Amino acid sequence: MPKRYWWILITYLLCQLSVIIPLKTPILNAVPPSQRAGVWTILTFSIALIVFLFLLKPEWSKIHEPHQAPLADTALWAFGGIFLVFAAQIAGGLIEQHIFGESSESENTKNIMEMAKMSPYVILVIGIIGPILEEIVFRKVIFGAIYKRTNFLIAGVISSLLFAFAHMDKHILVYALVGFVLCYLYKKSGRIVVSMFAHAAMNSLVIWLTFSGVQNIKEKEQFIQFIGGFIHG
Repeated sequence: MPKRYWWILITYLLCQLSVIIPLKTPILNAVPPSQRAGVWTILTFSIALIVFLFLLKPEWSKIHEPHQAPLADTALWAFGGIFLVFAAQIAGGLIEQHIFGESSESENTKNIMEMAKMSPYVILVIGIIGPILEEIVFRKVIFGAIYKRTNFLIAGVISSLLFAFAHMDKHILVYALVGFVLCYLYKKSGRIVVSMFAHAAMNSLVIWLTFSGVQNIKEKEQFIQFIGGFIHG
């Protein structure tokens, strides 16, 4: 694995661990206490994105490689991937509810959306920056490195389980199934932008449903639970 990929993993780990830094740090003194978690999140994730893009600069010139799908097929995989991801999420949720007796509520999603309600600009991290970072880490770097040495099944399972555990949520099956589908989209298209698009679209839909002005709150919550209602980022 290239050295720059190790630096990407280290940067992502530091970004995730940064939440343990006290929010009373001098850099946030000018920020209202209720906004500090949101400001810190968007700051750390934005820095991580800049570092990722810098480390991947040597690959920017690789516009097209033999294993990459043509642009028309890429578009089909990107839009079709949204439905595949939601299908995996719904299937995982139904299995967890009816076989393992788990509730449909996700603590990870609940905490993220509570932060977004207090600091709406965090939506940028949830809907765009987070999915980009996670696809680079779990699909391009981890899945890609393992796939080169094994096969799709082994690489997909390992990277998807790591993706699931990274969210620190009880819904391991849901996250793992979604992660596996994202691996499949990346492999079939050969373009990380495809899994990024599907991932971002999934998060964005949950955000829109949460903040939309639907009058019947009960029906909206039931629909969010039906599609899984999970934020993967």
